[in-house]
Amino acid sequence: MKTKRRNALHELLLLNKKLKGTVVNESGVPVLMVDSTIGSGQVNCVNLEEGLMAFEFDLTLNTDHELVMDWVESDQVCLFYCLKGNCFHKFYGHQVVTKLEELQTAVVFNDQDHKTKLIFKKDEHLVFNCIRINLKEYKNQLEEQSDTLTALLDSYDKTKGNLHVGKFNLEIGELIKKLENAKFADSIASLSYFNGVCHMILAKQIEQFQEDIEKGIQPATTLLKKELEMITELTDYINNYPEAPHSIDAISMKSGISPSKLQLGFKFMHDTTLGEYIRNVRLKKAEELIRNTDMNISEVVYSIGFTSRSYFCKIFKNKYNCSPKTYKKQVDGRPVKKEKKDV
Repeated sequence: MKTKRRNALHELLLLNKKLKGTVVNESGVPVLMVDSTIGSGQVNCVNLEEGLMAFEFDLTLNTDHELVMDWVESDQVCLFYCLKGNCFHKFYGHQVVTKLEELQTAVVFNDQDHKTKLIFKKDEHLVFNCIRINLKEYKNQLEEQSDTLTALLDSYDKTKGNLHVGKFNLEIGELIKKLENAKFADSIASLSYFNGVCHMILAKQIEQFQEDIEKGIQPATTLLKKELEMITELTDYINNYPEAPHSIDAISMKSGISPSKLQLGFKFMHDTTLGEYIRNVRLKKAEELIRNTDMNISEVVYSIGFTSRSYFCKIFKNKYNCSPKTYKKQVDGRPVKKEKKDV
């Protein structure tokens, strides 16, 4: 037990060079506490066995932070799971960025040329679980491991420098929640329970990865940095010119990005479709015009790019819980009568 805790302490001290904080002991267990200047939270680490480490990041940061997992020189397989919040993954020195969403699994194969960079976004409460397999150390134990783990590690040679984003998995999330009661385990029995749950998480991750491979499920589509930059420019364009004819085909032609990549990009950056984003921008602009100008409702509708007053009134009421006419009367301070038809 002492050796495992010493190994965990060593990992956290190495991690502390990347993520500013202080390594302390809580109930005899080493924990990395994040410095208040960059946010709040902690990182826990448990050495399950030789070559097998489990990390839990429970963080809320004040600024975006990039963590390059390069303190282990050997080739690795990392099994990721976001219990709360989202983060982003890319290989250091490469352009492709992939979003890791809440309750979603991911398997990452790292080598000398493909070192994982995790990107944590500011003001996002993130609970992120990582089980890291050090191949150089762990392959010595393969004879004692299950066929599924052997298959995963054997597949490494075919998938170097690859990220496989799997399905959403609630079962793994429930297992991770069980770790809370044993996080600061001090007895052999409690630590054995903690290790047992971690191994169950490992087994479920591997099981899903194998199932995805057998069914031919491909890794999630990713976006290049230049495509993300273009999505950012398009976002600004839509915000500044909500009245423009923002059809998907027109925006695709303007940006040189395919319609499917546009939808992926807006879902990736704004967690909504392109059409929903345009509609929300127009509704926000309409609310500002109703509140701050003397324009009538029809003038507002057509000035922001809508072609149907009835459709505008419907979605406005869904968002603001009253019709545009009622909203304007409330803003003007006039008495509001019950409307027969809220359009």
